Amino acid sequence: MKCGIQEKKIVDMMKRPSPKKIVSMIHLQMVKEGRTLCGMKCFSSPMGAVEAVRPLFDLADREMVLVMSLNAKLEPMAAEVAAVGGVSMCSVDVRNIFKHALLNNASYVICFHNHLSGDPKPSSEDQAITRRIRECGNLLGIFLIDHIIVGEAGFYSFKEQGLIDLALPDDAA
Repeated sequence: MKCGIQEKKIVDMMKRPSPKKIVSMIHLQMVKEGRTLCGMKCFSSPMGAVEAVRPLFDLADREMVLVMSLNAKLEPMAAEVAAVGGVSMCSVDVRNIFKHALLNNASYVICFHNHLSGDPKPSSEDQAITRRIRECGNLLGIFLIDHIIVGEAGFYSFKEQGLIDLALPDDAA
């Protein structure tokens, strides 16, 4: 007897389902907050890229991750601080890297972060997140050009060290 009542309830629910959850409708809009004076221009080397962002890192009292979006011609479009950490580490969610790039319709990204110790040598965590960013970017079609660690005395470029291999289009190089 119970089975017949439950079956009837299920059949009735299928005939006229009632909403169980309200789903929000959203609208995304990118707001340009302004332009920077830190030298956002085209560059052709990791040194040029570091010179463009060094003013942001010179003022930093904590580790931070910066992502720069580039168009198909490798021209910088926008830069955003994707994460801010403490004095010895900074965790970044890869989604935040690519959220910025997707909203900018970027073809490429360059990631930067600083080491307050002054030594730009990458940690094993730096190497792991670089691999993850590269893999996620490849899936999205937004390619990682380089990940550069900025230190007081210099910088470390994963691309220069052969750890990021990207064949750039002929018209972009």
